[in-house]
Amino acid sequence: MKKISIFLLVPFFGFVNVLSGQENTGSYSTILKNETPNFATFSTDGKYIAAGVYGAIRIWETGTEKFKDYKTNLKNETPLFVCFSPNDKYMAAGVYGAVRVWELHTNSFTDYEVKLKNETPNGVCFSPNGEHMAAGIYGAVRVWDLKSGAFTDYPTRLRNETPKHVSFSADSQFIAAGVYGEVRTWNISEM
Repeated sequence: MKKISIFLLVPFFGFVNVLSGQENTGSYSTILKNETPNFATFSTDGKYIAAGVYGAIRIWETGTEKFKDYKTNLKNETPLFVCFSPNDKYMAAGVYGAVRVWELHTNSFTDYEVKLKNETPNGVCFSPNGEHMAAGIYGAVRVWDLKSGAFTDYPTRLRNETPKHVSFSADSQFIAAGVYGEVRTWNISEM
């Protein structure tokens, strides 16, 4: 009997332990009750949290239920990846045919077109200095100059692959992406 009671108590206390760490959790509702956002991120100052939801990017004020939706190109698309600019003034995500950059607290946005009209870019990121933005597109990593809108494509090893994650170095001089069989870096200082 002693073995049975110990056997039953261990899972119970393990379950209680899991629940006891949840009293400080927050919850931010999505557009649809049964949807799971693909990605969530905090702003650099921690005041906001953003996620791709059905047909929009939703940005909540942390610790509150207040939010604003920033619409995507298509009503039924859920962005795979979202990111804040280093100064928290902009939010970017891949949408159908472009990378869309919204100016926060307004309704204005700019679309940065990609190679194929029916492609949705994957990993999107801003450079730490806020001057560039990069995304994985079909066959390349595309880096845009945010002031001029000009871009440069850095080809991947295979012409038909789309890098899923892209990142800048801390000095904003290099980009890195996982491509077929390797992690590849490119120097963008001569852009």
